[in-house]
Amino acid sequence: MAPKVWLITGTSSGFGLELARCAARRGDRVIAASRSPQKLAHLETEGIKPIRLDHNEPLPQIQAAMNDALAIYGTIDVVVNNAAYVHTGVLEEVTTEEALQQYQANLFGPLNLYRALLPHLREKGSGTLITIGSMAAWFAMPGCNLYNSSKAALRIMTLGLAEEVAQFGIKHCLVEPGFFRTGLLDPTANFVATKDTKRLPAYANINATTDSGLAAYNGAQLGNPVRGAEIIYDVATSSGCAAGREFPGFLPLGSDACDVIQKSASQTLADVDKWRDISSQSDFPKGQ
Repeated sequence: MAPKVWLITGTSSGFGLELARCAARRGDRVIAASRSPQKLAHLETEGIKPIRLDHNEPLPQIQAAMNDALAIYGTIDVVVNNAAYVHTGVLEEVTTEEALQQYQANLFGPLNLYRALLPHLREKGSGTLITIGSMAAWFAMPGCNLYNSSKAALRIMTLGLAEEVAQFGIKHCLVEPGFFRTGLLDPTANFVATKDTKRLPAYANINATTDSGLAAYNGAQLGNPVRGAEIIYDVATSSGCAAGREFPGFLPLGSDACDVIQKSASQTLADVDKWRDISSQSDFPKGQ
């Protein structure tokens, strides 16, 4: 099989970095997108090409960056939307600016990256899109609802995108990981809390519980990002552990993700059954 060309965002650490290294080890060509590509220069010895991309910038600038990326190898086969961060704080105290920044990074940025590359993929009639979502899309979490809701929006948006682009030979898989030992919860990296000066005393208990809970998880997550990246690679290329399996539109990643998503889906189905008799009374009588 000819080497594939990967474009991966959020490659400074975590899944992005491990997936870039995994793809390069398997003989593929990797373009690692980062806001600070100079910090990734050491990856060139591993066959990984760093480029500058800030997907929070306006679409024309993202399109220009992707034109530069396409010029490197003449094509891109696999696009991995991975860059994201966590903002904590209860919804009443979060500022409008903070809310927009969270959604820009976790929803609109990924959308614009796909918009910048879809013309190329449509023209060649093939391509694989991998969106890194989160099991957080499946539940509300006091003190972290801005992040969870952004991932829930990403879920529906990209599942819808998959249906729109399938006619062009483009595949899409939404990967929703559980807790992995990446830098996502690192307060010095991809984790932002509402400033103490903005926090409302009425919610002190919620903020304290959220802060202590996430701090306890940081560094003790169940998921292994190296193994997780290998599974994502296998699924994206229908090889290794995914050989012979149908390409999935949705992949929960990690045993905790499987448990959480199953519990949430089961509760939703139970709620539907509980209220079906009342809900159905809102219909017109059959035949009218």
